Amino acid sequence: MSDSFPMVKLPFFEGQNRFVQILIFLALIVGCMIVASVLGVIVASIFYGFGIPTDNLDQAAYYRIIQSFGSVGTFMLPALLFSYLSERNLFSYNKLDKAPGYRLSNIVIVMSLVLLPIVWILADWNEGWKLPEAFAGLDEWMRRMDEQNSELVKLMSRDSRIGILLINIFVMAMLPAVGEELMFRGTVQPFLQKWTKSPHWAIWITAFIFSAIHFQISGFIPRMLIGAYLGYLCYWSGSLWLPILAHFMHNSMSILTDFIMLRRGFDVENMNYTDIHGWKYILGVAIILAIGGIYLLWRNRRIPENTEA
Repeated sequence: MSDSFPMVKLPFFEGQNRFVQILIFLALIVGCMIVASVLGVIVASIFYGFGIPTDNLDQAAYYRIIQSFGSVGTFMLPALLFSYLSERNLFSYNKLDKAPGYRLSNIVIVMSLVLLPIVWILADWNEGWKLPEAFAGLDEWMRRMDEQNSELVKLMSRDSRIGILLINIFVMAMLPAVGEELMFRGTVQPFLQKWTKSPHWAIWITAFIFSAIHFQISGFIPRMLIGAYLGYLCYWSGSLWLPILAHFMHNSMSILTDFIMLRRGFDVENMNYTDIHGWKYILGVAIILAIGGIYLLWRNRRIPENTEA
């Protein structure tokens, strides 16, 4: 038989049932997470010995290594593998191979500053929320998770050295921004968009999952709204790099703000942003600017043809 027309290898997911794709994706997440966790412990143990160090500085460094491996294994690798199984390309399905454009990027950088006080004040408002009494056990478990996460962030952040600040920005801002955007806006959102045939349903469902997966009741609403904002950035620009930029800017500015306030002696842990004098005016101005920024992002959108619903 002639080889004039060699068979083209199709993506693994070509023709596969969506539920099969979901099961494979979940298996990838669990498998990569386990491998990454083991490797993280091994690497951390090489530097700091077996067992969690007792010294606070060593303990913080130990957890930075664990968290770095976790970000790569839990979010990045499964998302990249899903893209390859979907299109035989690591960077196509997730839109990492598309550039967002300078104008949109510049607007997002400014928006990151504008949205910060809105997110902080919404988080203060959301802090006292509780699940219904029927879910009291889940509520208590999520609050314990929230407290443990806060203690871990506090441990890694309470070092006033500039070098540690830069490491924290890499570990706590850059890696989560790339990893979580690959997972949610780069994988879950396009999958749901193909399934529901609606970019808006896909954006809001993904935002809900994004917020829920953090297991934190206190920041659920602002995190879901930020997730929707990141989803529209990806949709309007056709590129994953724009939500990655916005996510990184938000994370790094939060870390930098806490760092500066701690060095100036503010009690960040017990501070309520609604206690700041004139917070209502700050919130009002921020909301007006945010609406203007979102309008500019929408006006400059680069949605590919036949994709707007």
